[in-house]
Amino acid sequence: MTKPPRPGARKWILGSTLGLLALLLSGCGVGQPGQFGHVLQAGWIQADFDGDKKPDLIAQTNLADIAFNSQGEIIGWYVKVNPGSQLVKQGQGGSYNFDGLKGSLVTNLLGVKNGPDNKPLLVSGRKGLEVVLGGADASATRQVQPPTTKTELGQNRLSAVFIYTQGGATVTKTVVVHPRQFTIQADVNVAGAATYKLNFAGLAREGDPAIKALPSGAATPVLNAGTTEKVSYAAIQSPAAGLFHNSQTSAALLIRPQQGGQGGAGAGASITNAAAAQTPAAQTPAAQTPFSVTTLGGANASLSVNATGPLALDIYGGKNELIHLYQGGYTELPGVFAPNIFGYISLYIAKFMAWLYSFLGNWGLTILVLTVVLRLVIWPLMQAQGRTTAKMQMVQPLQKELQARYKDDPAKLQAETMRLYREYEVNPVGCLSMFIPLPILVVLYGTIRNFEFDQGLGWLPDLSIPDPFWILGVLYVAANILQLYVSTRKAPQMFRQQAVMYLFFAYFALTFPAGVTLYWIIGTLIGTGQQYLINKQVETQMSTGLQKVEKKLATGGAGAAGGKVNMTKGTTAKVGTAKVSMAKTVTVEPSGKPSKAAAPVKPGFRAVLEAAAKQAAEQQRLQQDKKKS
Repeated sequence: MTKPPRPGARKWILGSTLGLLALLLSGCGVGQPGQFGHVLQAGWIQADFDGDKKPDLIAQTNLADIAFNSQGEIIGWYVKVNPGSQLVKQGQGGSYNFDGLKGSLVTNLLGVKNGPDNKPLLVSGRKGLEVVLGGADASATRQVQPPTTKTELGQNRLSAVFIYTQGGATVTKTVVVHPRQFTIQADVNVAGAATYKLNFAGLAREGDPAIKALPSGAATPVLNAGTTEKVSYAAIQSPAAGLFHNSQTSAALLIRPQQGGQGGAGAGASITNAAAAQTPAAQTPAAQTPFSVTTLGGANASLSVNATGPLALDIYGGKNELIHLYQGGYTELPGVFAPNIFGYISLYIAKFMAWLYSFLGNWGLTILVLTVVLRLVIWPLMQAQGRTTAKMQMVQPLQKELQARYKDDPAKLQAETMRLYREYEVNPVGCLSMFIPLPILVVLYGTIRNFEFDQGLGWLPDLSIPDPFWILGVLYVAANILQLYVSTRKAPQMFRQQAVMYLFFAYFALTFPAGVTLYWIIGTLIGTGQQYLINKQVETQMSTGLQKVEKKLATGGAGAAGGKVNMTKGTTAKVGTAKVSMAKTVTVEPSGKPSKAAAPVKPGFRAVLEAAAKQAAEQQRLQQDKKKS
């Protein structure tokens, strides 16, 4: 016999479920809601970033803030835990405050270095996109020209050209940053030098990051430090941490020959620069062939490209996370990321989203259709859980009466509670079915959270960042309160206890991307509608006699007053030779047919229990009399 849940067990299950969801959804490093009404504007910032009294360029985007010095070297690469965060603050007089880039809301790909006060420094001293010359040019003084920038948000581009001379070599770097992607393109040409190195320091914050280099045509990457010829890609990645791997703070730095697209050879052509026009036309090749890379692991992990001519690179600097890598086209490379079963489901969802978008042309509609389709898939599972919830609500007043009547007799209380569940076909462990669709819902959530959308919806400037006007947060709370009311309308005390929890979850609605919150709202409204239909169905079934009257009457059966037997359906008891179920009073003639003289009367729950107790006592007395005789 299945034991009924102990008092408070269902509340504990629900609380644990919500707590688990909070842990899974929040991860480590959830920040504070952004300033109301403020939307980060991607663009270039010119300021003295590293304190050397020289102007630097900072590319400010939704996903990362990347600082370049005047030679085009990356001196700070800050990946944001929360997309759209405004971490660089502009003060009065045009000055900038970069302290927000030191905290836990970013991951510095170049590593973190503490100062004398044991607090993180803004600049660690490590660099990316650093050209190292050989011979006499290595020690020559650099003559730097002012960089040129261009902002083209309609094309998702922030472009810059950096030029300097060092000895007999002229170095030209053309960089294209994409505000809605972690990938940047870099074209590097060193005129006047036969060979040079292009260094990328990375992930020094990791004690022992994974280093990889995939030879062209190979099926598996080289995982040991050293030089690999003709590589298809080279990478430094945070080590995977199993099921609870926090993809929001895990990082990856990956370089590969440029695959074309919005950057590449054409990027520099749109920027007017006199010195750039004097460089050879062949400096930016249309297609980059595989190159040689030297990798170094450990605390000072780095990648170094051994170049003999112009380079055109795709550089991924961002979260070591499946969906972002997939959207950048990196998951097709062997060994970059090994997804688990949930990862494969997430990839199928991402591909399905892209397929839907190809027809709908709107990411908001895509999220709507995706949520409806997945909710239809798990509808039967949610139906079973919803029916259990509705029936538990319906019998709760009866259960409370039993608890009051048999509070001093636990064994009797358990037996009577189980009898109550049998009569109303309530499965006491049916609420556990709520855990079955959780993996699907969590995977869907994770996919949408990490998906980079390239458009907004209505008042939302971008579905990949939080709603700056907090409207979705209000709608989220309202939708959940409505769902809670529909689910607990027969138990107002439970409604009051749980309603406060959704104010806590509203915090997440203000910090997560708008696409995620939109998915939550749509899914919640669908679930509310489903629960409403279930409630109506269960109420109709139970009020019209879901539990049919069972009667075995003998002619002139004992216990009939005036030739009639009053039977109440719902609670089974034997009186003489009549077996009855109690929940709805029916007057039965000796012939066994319901009497037309009296209309059915539905007693209160307390009256039902009292009648059941009297019949049980009468049955026990008859059995004792039979034994004595």
